[in-house]
Amino acid sequence: MSHHLHRYLLLIGLSCAGPLASAQDAAPKLYIGGSQGSSAGTYTYAGQIVPLEGAQVGQGWFQKTVASWLTYQYDTTVAGVPTEAKAGAAGIESGWGYAWDTERFKGDVSLSLGLRNTHLRPAAVRADGQHGTRVTLTPQVAARYLLTPRWDADVLASYSAGTQSSFTRARMGVRPGDTEWRLGLEATLSEGKDYRTRQTGVFAGRSMGSGWFLEVNAGQARPKDGKSTPYVGLSASLVR
Repeated sequence: MSHHLHRYLLLIGLSCAGPLASAQDAAPKLYIGGSQGSSAGTYTYAGQIVPLEGAQVGQGWFQKTVASWLTYQYDTTVAGVPTEAKAGAAGIESGWGYAWDTERFKGDVSLSLGLRNTHLRPAAVRADGQHGTRVTLTPQVAARYLLTPRWDADVLASYSAGTQSSFTRARMGVRPGDTEWRLGLEATLSEGKDYRTRQTGVFAGRSMGSGWFLEVNAGQARPKDGKSTPYVGLSASLVR
C-alpha cells in the first residue's frame, strides 16, 4: 500500500475549490490521478491544484483538493485466535500551500484538512484497529533538486494526524539524452497504526504533450507481517 501522489500531490474541498476555480478560469490548473496496487493493498486518488491569484502551477500559493480510496490488510490476534484483518478507507481533503520553482530546485509545502472513513472486517478486529471516521490534518513537504543537467533527486513526506499515518518517498532520476523521459529508482515507507509497508522499485515518466505527463512504477513491497510481493502503479497529471 502506498500514498503515491504524483508531483505536488496534492471532495470537503469542493465547497472551497469551487469559488476559487471560478475566479481563476483563465489560469491553468493541475489535475492529478492514479492508482497503485499489490497483494498488500491499493491506493487510488484523483484531485486538482488551483493556483491562487497571481500564482501559477508550481510557483506561488495554491489550493488543492484530493479524494482517495485506500485498502490494506494485516495479521492480528482476536481472543487468542490468529486473524487476517482487511481494511477499506475512503478519504477526502482540502488544503493550501506554497510552491517554488527555480533553475535547479522545485518544491512545495502544504497543509490539508479532511475526513477518512475506515471500515475493518471481520467485525471482531474493530475494537483494536483504526475503524470509523476521523478528521485528518496533514502537513506535507516535497522537494526536487537538479544535481546535474540530467540527474536529479526528490523527496516527498507527509504525516496525517487523526489516522496516525505517514508516507515518505525518495527517488533518484535521470533523463537519457535529449528525450522527454525520466527514469529512476524509488524507495518508500508507508505506515499507520495497523500497517507498515516498505517498497523499492523503479519508475518511468514522460511528457506526452498538450499538458499531459504519464508515469508508471513497479517493484517489490514488503508488508510488516508478510512476504515481499510485486507492486505496480500508474499516474497521470494534466495542466490545463
